[in-house]
Amino acid sequence: MNSGIRFYVFSLSKKDEAFKDGKIETAVSWLEKKDEDPYYFRELKPKDGLPSGSIVFFSFEGQIFGQATVKDDVRKLSLEEQRIHGFEYKYCMVLKGSSIEIFPKPYPKKKDVAPKIHKNFGRVFTILNSEQYHIILEIARV
Repeated sequence: MNSGIRFYVFSLSKKDEAFKDGKIETAVSWLEKKDEDPYYFRELKPKDGLPSGSIVFFSFEGQIFGQATVKDDVRKLSLEEQRIHGFEYKYCMVLKGSSIEIFPKPYPKKKDVAPKIHKNFGRVFTILNSEQYHIILEIARV
């Protein structure tokens, strides 16, 4: 596995119990409070892992609302951990609590950002290069 820093956009889903109300404010609050609690993945995880220091943008309902830096790379949950957190969750990672940043409103919409970075967003994960990351960051911090 390549251990270089990676940049991703994670799309949170209303299918997840935490976001079932469909409100962006719920997703923002979730990230603000995430601190260094594990972030759980269902069946899918980023293919190449997320080494410590990688940066993740979080989006919900087509809006990119924040970012955080990875503290601990993605790891497979033990059967015991799956029992505790629900068998639909297979992997987890930890974010650096001090790195969590919520962007100012209005949050950039993926549909507006995609042409500027010359890339379409995936349903769950989208990998970015450094230039694409910096373009989104500039748009988000305006």
